[in-house]
Amino acid sequence: MLQNIRDNSTGIIAKTIVGLIAITFVITGINFFSGSPDDPVLANVGGIEVTERQFNKKMEQERRQLMQVLQDPQAINENLLKQSVLNALIEDAAAQSYSLNLGFDVSDQLVDQAILGIPQFRTDGQFDPVRYDQALRGLGLSRLGFREELERNLFTYQLKGGIEGSAMVFPNEAKRLAELQFQTRSGFIATIDIEKYIPDLSVSDAEVEAYYTNNSSRFLTTEKARLEYVTISTNEFLSNVKIPDAAVRSAYDEEVSLASEETERRARHVLIANADDALDRAKEFRTQILNGKPFEDVAKEASDDIASRETGGDLGFAQSGTFAPEFEVALNTLPLNTLSEPVKTEYGYHLIEVLEARTKPIDPFEIREPIIRDDLEQTEARRLLTESLEEFSNIAFSGSLEELKKAYGVDIRLSGLVDRTGGEGFFSKPELLRRAFAEDLRSGELNAEVFEVEPDVWMTFRIKSYEPSEVQSLETVKASINDVLVTKKALEAAVSDGEILLGHWTEQKPGIPENVIKPVLIKEFNELTREGSEEIATQFIPAIFAVPAPGNKNPGVKLQVLNDRQVIVSRIDSVTLGVPDDDSITQLKAALTQLRTEQEGREYWSVITSQAEIVRP
Repeated sequence: MLQNIRDNSTGIIAKTIVGLIAITFVITGINFFSGSPDDPVLANVGGIEVTERQFNKKMEQERRQLMQVLQDPQAINENLLKQSVLNALIEDAAAQSYSLNLGFDVSDQLVDQAILGIPQFRTDGQFDPVRYDQALRGLGLSRLGFREELERNLFTYQLKGGIEGSAMVFPNEAKRLAELQFQTRSGFIATIDIEKYIPDLSVSDAEVEAYYTNNSSRFLTTEKARLEYVTISTNEFLSNVKIPDAAVRSAYDEEVSLASEETERRARHVLIANADDALDRAKEFRTQILNGKPFEDVAKEASDDIASRETGGDLGFAQSGTFAPEFEVALNTLPLNTLSEPVKTEYGYHLIEVLEARTKPIDPFEIREPIIRDDLEQTEARRLLTESLEEFSNIAFSGSLEELKKAYGVDIRLSGLVDRTGGEGFFSKPELLRRAFAEDLRSGELNAEVFEVEPDVWMTFRIKSYEPSEVQSLETVKASINDVLVTKKALEAAVSDGEILLGHWTEQKPGIPENVIKPVLIKEFNELTREGSEEIATQFIPAIFAVPAPGNKNPGVKLQVLNDRQVIVSRIDSVTLGVPDDDSITQLKAALTQLRTEQEGREYWSVITSQAEIVRP
């Protein structure tokens, strides 16, 4: 198994790595983290550290995704989330450790191929350095740091590719599966509808009462509440907010001032990755440039930064803090159009040249004015709302909704009946529904604690009416119970007739036995495929092909119940294996391989994680 993984990892990874990376990038933004000497270690898994920074970053991602679904921070179980995130990071570390122990390696060529192939970095099918930078800024990563972290994560993908490439499906397996898939069957199917039994059946009052007593939980009404509520939001304050023109101009001037202090530099570089001769090579390339060889030619021929190599080393405009600290120092101290000495960072040696420097661009006042005014109005309204919330909450706690209406001019509204499944608008919010059915509010004597039902919208309410969940009276549900019991008896009678027919056919007797109570509809089928026929309804096909094949001169027989309304008895007299074409065999082989890959992958990852040595400080 291990040798298969080693062998397949080099081949399959070249075909699948870009897809794996791209999928991960879309879903999670890539789980890339860089530790630091001061980053506390939460666990050491086979020599791979899980750090606090990794944990916090992953927590932030998972919490954000949960909020999109739950929309209520209080609905998130923080302890459960923390444990889940830590377990996921430990599993990732275990996979990386295992990859290293197997002696896997990641070549520069593979890293280059992965970067160039990620769709989020491409425009019109070509690698786009601008999009590359934008994506990395969104992740809080530098170009150089991204490459190193990608290389580390590729170990895990390589192992995954090796496992997937090791799943085997033999040709005879696929051929046999195809033959079974395209088989034909001949025999009979009998259908017994329970409706034929119902007119002759009845239930006693005692049976109805017994069912009602034993199944009372089935007859509970839905708990409901009707609310009187008020909301307060920034909208209540916006009409009173007036932002002077001078304030708008002042805010714009501040933006301009701040932008003037933010310098963006456009630079280009040649990276010589860490190696024993890296410094000597960097010096040699610097000499070539000083002697007249174009910088861009050296970058295209020699740079190990795949992202900028094709653009002659051009990194574009970047804000301060984008690159490694040593790189930043060089950018801030180099005169324009001056070639640096080799600059050492953790990624290797760089030859750097600053091409341009500019202050951060900002739109003219005419464009920014309405945006700034709206921001200032919202900020002021939010401030007024925040200042009012304490008093609003105090009144809600000790007073009435009428007092809130008088003090703040808010409207008292009445909801319809709401149950725990919620409704529309505010009444679909979990944070409201949880409070609406709180036991201490059911009396209607207290207002709910003020809470944020939507961003910048705060609410309190009082229960106007409450309808508890209770068992409906016997008279109310008697008719439905009668239907249930009659249907149950009809199904039992139909199954009884079906079992008689089943025994009759098992003994290879023809026709229908005389002691079957109700008429049975029998249809014969010949050379029936899984696609069905005009004579046999589609819903019966799965039942027919679920019957065991005949053997020892005995037919295959089976009784099945469909949707509790129909009894099916199938008899198979002969099965003819299909003769599939090559395309069908290929498709089924691919499906079986995928199924086996997923199964073996789950088992393998489980073993890797369980065997990893985990040390927690």
